Amino acid sequence: MSPEGWLPDRVSIGALTKTFPPELVDHVVDTTGTREIRRRLLPARLVVYFVLALWLFRGRNCGYGRVLSKLVDGLYHRRRGRQLLDGVLDPAGWVDAGQGRRWRPPNISNLARARARLGADPLHMLFDAVAGPVGGSPDGAAGDPVPGVFCCGLRVVSIDGSTSDLPDTKENAAFFSRPTTDARDGAFPQVRWLAAAESETGALLGATFGPYTVGEQTLARDLLAALGPDMLVLCDRNFLSHALARDVLATGAHILWRASASFTLTPIEVLSDGTYLAVLRPRRKADGPPITVRVIEYTVHTSPADSAGEEQTSEVFTLVTDLLDPEAYPALDLACAYPMRWGAETVIGHHKTDMGEGMPTLRSKDPEGVAQEMWALFAVYQAIHTLIGTAVDATGIPPDQISFPQALTAVTDTVTAEFPPSRS
Repeated sequence: MSPEGWLPDRVSIGALTKTFPPELVDHVVDTTGTREIRRRLLPARLVVYFVLALWLFRGRNCGYGRVLSKLVDGLYHRRRGRQLLDGVLDPAGWVDAGQGRRWRPPNISNLARARARLGADPLHMLFDAVAGPVGGSPDGAAGDPVPGVFCCGLRVVSIDGSTSDLPDTKENAAFFSRPTTDARDGAFPQVRWLAAAESETGALLGATFGPYTVGEQTLARDLLAALGPDMLVLCDRNFLSHALARDVLATGAHILWRASASFTLTPIEVLSDGTYLAVLRPRRKADGPPITVRVIEYTVHTSPADSAGEEQTSEVFTLVTDLLDPEAYPALDLACAYPMRWGAETVIGHHKTDMGEGMPTLRSKDPEGVAQEMWALFAVYQAIHTLIGTAVDATGIPPDQISFPQALTAVTDTVTAEFPPSRS
């Protein structure tokens, strides 16, 4: 990229610019009506890149000013150096920014106001534009399938969620609420979020969030648009209900969900492989007809490394699926696929540790800022996994052998790379 021209338009976010090219960012800005009316120190495209970069640099010494410097210093100081050589160095820090205009790094309050002007919609639309699987397709039509991505010809997708602490402001507390006990309220308001992830690769198909008081089953309905035919959706025991199963099946996806010990599943027919059929009944007639499901019950047996040790047996796992044919969908294959659900826990861990290092709470002090920050988190996370998917295609290395923290480090290193000289 040439260092010439209007300086804010020259800024990129290193390797992630491949996933978020200027044309895409300009499109979401124009579509959401957030384009600046006049040339500012912080035009909308630069602010979008700045908000994304806030998730690349999360250490305790990475405030607004430091993050912006990662984006603009290479260009800005090159132009300051040119001024110095020309003997016209501006003591106020202004540089020739191209197109007959001047520019200098804005202060922190300018950055905060620019985030508020931009809002959450552009980041939401940006995530929607990049979300999707990266593990190929079973027939090779969209690239060779990544091992472990499919089970019985179905793409394995996990849904799970978590919560994140927010700054303790009146606005955040009023909108998002906070956990409470009989003894006291929690220290921070919390946002509850949920993601649908390709189990083997961790790529996000969809994501959503809401107040802490909104349950995961309710939030899961926001993910229905990300699901579709030829998918096998894995969920833990907190999700099983007739209503949610009905809605997920209506998308064309299939379910493989764990049932809690207290969930009643009365056998109506035992199948040839020892699994049995049961019925999920609606609470009300208006909720639709009953759903016939197949129930798979199994235990896991483990032996210690010392062969003299005693074999250990797990609790009984009970899985519920709409895949009723035991020959087409063997119980052992499905039982072996269910542990892939813990891939969603890895997604959560990357957010909680790798991308949140040194910053246990989000930055935003109001709900709109929180929404902007959450969509930026999902977008950056997905962009990194898109790059990992490219590496998988190029090298054939399984995605679970590519370190997410190292990929994150590699991406952040490219943000501060020098710009190539102009070739014009």
